[in-house]
Amino acid sequence: MKRELEEIYKRYGFEIAKIYDAEGVIVFTLKTGYFDNADIVPLCENAQTETAFKDFSSAGFACTIRKYLTAKQTEYELFQGFFSVSTIIDRLQRDYTNFTSGIVRPFSDDAIYTYINAPYSVNGKKGDLSPAEEVVSRLSTNKPMLFLIEAAAGFGKTCTAYEIVHLLIRNAEYLPLFSELSRNRKAPIFRYVLLDEIDRKFPTLSSRLVQSEMVNGRVVTILDGFDELLRKTDDTEEFDKHEPMLETIGQFLTGNAKIVLTTRRTILFEGDAFHSWAANNADNFQLVRIRIGEPTISDWLPEDRLQAINATALNIQSGLSNPVLLSYLRCIPKEKFDTVVQSPQDLVEKYFDFLLEREQIRQDLKMSVGTQKSILTMIASDMVSLGYTSEQRDYIVELVQRSCLPELEASLALYPAADRPDREFLANKIASHALLDRSNKDERKIGFINEFVLGYFVSTNILHDPDWLNDDLRFLEPAVMSYGPRTNDDKAELLDRIRDSLEFTSISYRIDFTAKLSGRVDFLLSSDEAEGLDLDNINLGSAPITDFQFNDCTFRNCQFLLASMENVTFLNCKFYGANNAIGTSDGKIYLLGDSGDTAFLRDAIQASTINLDEPEEYSQLLERHVLEKFWPIGREKLIHKHRPISGICTASGDYKPNEMYEAIIRLKKNGLLLQPNHASFVELNFDRLPDIRRILGRL
Repeated sequence: MKRELEEIYKRYGFEIAKIYDAEGVIVFTLKTGYFDNADIVPLCENAQTETAFKDFSSAGFACTIRKYLTAKQTEYELFQGFFSVSTIIDRLQRDYTNFTSGIVRPFSDDAIYTYINAPYSVNGKKGDLSPAEEVVSRLSTNKPMLFLIEAAAGFGKTCTAYEIVHLLIRNAEYLPLFSELSRNRKAPIFRYVLLDEIDRKFPTLSSRLVQSEMVNGRVVTILDGFDELLRKTDDTEEFDKHEPMLETIGQFLTGNAKIVLTTRRTILFEGDAFHSWAANNADNFQLVRIRIGEPTISDWLPEDRLQAINATALNIQSGLSNPVLLSYLRCIPKEKFDTVVQSPQDLVEKYFDFLLEREQIRQDLKMSVGTQKSILTMIASDMVSLGYTSEQRDYIVELVQRSCLPELEASLALYPAADRPDREFLANKIASHALLDRSNKDERKIGFINEFVLGYFVSTNILHDPDWLNDDLRFLEPAVMSYGPRTNDDKAELLDRIRDSLEFTSISYRIDFTAKLSGRVDFLLSSDEAEGLDLDNINLGSAPITDFQFNDCTFRNCQFLLASMENVTFLNCKFYGANNAIGTSDGKIYLLGDSGDTAFLRDAIQASTINLDEPEEYSQLLERHVLEKFWPIGREKLIHKHRPISGICTASGDYKPNEMYEAIIRLKKNGLLLQPNHASFVELNFDRLPDIRRILGRL
């Protein structure tokens, strides 16, 4: 008991001052500047505290006599007191209320916020709870865990982060360290960002104490917008440039630490390098990768509004599968909704006109809708040119005054002379606009209220600049996403303007953006691989696809033009809905580890994928080739314990992807390879290391 108490109090900065064995009391002291404090702690139920209290009071200490508690109870009381848990919970609850009301308030004064459970996957498997509940349900696990929550721009990352915070403060078992990260024009180093967040959220505590409670699992770190810290690079050195950042995260993942990162899909988290890094650290911490999909429309809209939308020509399954527009259609008054569905092709413009007209009333802002759009477009242009998504309020106010003088003067002229404000007053109203000021109020940062709104104004800049060239995904992805509900002609115009920029993005993003805007992949895919795509109603094969691999992709209602495909591999892909294969392929097409309805594709490629039984010697060569992915030729020691299946099955020399996949299956069946927590990986069975050495000739 004494030793446990000593360790606990020492962690909180106390020192042992004296032990009264006869009285059953131990005294811990803490000096904080002007004050000397003494905790008089009973070691048993009938402890005598009078002598200790008298001794330390006369010595000038401010004494507190504690109740007899177990070591665990003592630790809990110290945590509650030092961290001011009740105060922090109250602040987080206010932040949650401000955030959620800010989402629905622009649509209606009496609208009620509801967190919508979007479909999601956990380490490649369908989730059954909600993304937020999935995280909270695993926090009691007695091991360090890194939660990576990925979603496209505007599809609920921040809402999920806030919902996790809301769930935590409701049961008060854990204390969230929550921050919305935003990339300013400076390029912060992750370690400094995290330490700065610790100092700002817990200014009266030492960072060492906070980190110790992170390790204990009581303080759960939730960082929203991790991708904002990443540089906009898309080359093969991406992982090497950011591995130190991930290694820093790994250093905090000890004991029972839990860290939650939300991010848009980025090349940093794709490919062999990251998967290998995660697998090599599997013994140190567990990675839980949650991918949030498109929202289910029926979960958002009441039946009467859903039927009204279905009766229009609006493409409800793709164009309208956006949380921002669904919130709008869910929350606006009935008379406004009835007007919207009469001309659904104008849905996006009506959404913005509605909010901007309400802003005129809310702020008594005498500024036309067109002028408001012009100023907000200018702010988006400055964000793109200087590479930030949020900035200090003072900066935005000064920017509006400097760059929008004609617009401000025209607006000021609409005010009566007796009540006419100055330009700074008007610029401050813009900085308080309903479409801005999304960020945490404590940080005094200004950014667009959501990714959809950012994308709308970025796309306006793109279309007004015939020479626009910028491959920063923080702006490209929202622009593409905001065009989901537009007409095909509008989408084609945006795609034409960003094609040059897409040349500098990863192949996965280039496919994704092109498919969303054109309904097909109309450029050559060759000697590369894409990962994690979710393609709906897309034409594949409009342009040739050769020596290409799709990893962990989902295809819904797609058309596969097989005549344009040669040596194409679908590894761990999912096929749903009315997919259709047309024609035949001159080269091989491989379906490996797939799920869903693949009969349409298997029937079409059956003739080209039937293999005769492999000779035994050839099978042994294949198995050796697979094992060499873990222990390469020329290396004295084993390099990898885990390997992603996608990296192993990439076409290599004379060996075909399906042959290597079958070799993996045989090695797993024979017990030489095992499946770890993630279905996309295999790992060596070290109990069979002598057999592995024999196969590789490393005796």
